Amino acid sequence: MKIDLHIHSNYSFDSTSQVNQIIDLAIENKIDTIAICDHNEYLGSLEAMKDNRIEVISGIEIDCFFEDTIIHLLGYGLSFDDKIQELGIHYKNELNRISYERLQKIEDRYSCKLNLEKIKSYSNFNGFSNVEIEKVLLEDIKHPELEIYQTGIKSNNPIANYYWDNLSIGKWGYVEMNLPNYKDIIDLIHKNHGVVILAHPKVNLGHDKNKIIKLIDNNLDGIEVYTSYHDGKDNIFFNEIVEKYDLIKTCGSDFHGETKPNIMIGQTGYDNDCTDVLNKLKLRIKRY
Repeated sequence: MKIDLHIHSNYSFDSTSQVNQIIDLAIENKIDTIAICDHNEYLGSLEAMKDNRIEVISGIEIDCFFEDTIIHLLGYGLSFDDKIQELGIHYKNELNRISYERLQKIEDRYSCKLNLEKIKSYSNFNGFSNVEIEKVLLEDIKHPELEIYQTGIKSNNPIANYYWDNLSIGKWGYVEMNLPNYKDIIDLIHKNHGVVILAHPKVNLGHDKNKIIKLIDNNLDGIEVYTSYHDGKDNIFFNEIVEKYDLIKTCGSDFHGETKPNIMIGQTGYDNDCTDVLNKLKLRIKRY
């Protein structure tokens, strides 16, 4: 059995593939079970669950603050109440609120003026985000700092790489969003009968075991051990934590379509049979 439990559809602000296209790709790649986990949005998951060609577990990925870091928490097997819907609306409003400040920082950095209408034309929601700004920046502006993302070693995943290098927390282009606290999100997912999994922990927390244990102490259910962002050493590190604390482990590619072109559906880093992984997740879901 093959699974991919972390896929983004075009209901995410930073993804491009429609749900039916994702399911077609999953079937082509002989994947048995998927989860659409859009950013703070559940409509893609609901749409996928209506398609009877493949097994779908309901999912969502929620951005929240953990101390001074933004982490992503995956919710699986949950129902979706009004508070989760409000969360998605709030997130898009926040993206739109900070977009002009981000745009100004970027224009100042490279002494340029980007085409605002072109930026808006790339957006799949009523507003725009760093994704659309970056696309236009890398298409239209020549600058020595940008070459690594345009034709250099980071051009295989330019949008994500540029964001992590320049716009994330602690970088020159960071603009703070008003995001919920992780404790509230864990509680919200559990109240919706869902299981809470820490997404791609290496990306946000590195190998900081103390922080991960603090999350576990606050009722985290599991960790996305296998993901396109982890290597063999990462897999061993996080798998040891899962086993020590009797947590759930999951496998997810974090597929985003054209926005992250180097990540394919099913590229989770776990090539063994996933039956046991999926069954343990389903058993934990039933607890709620």
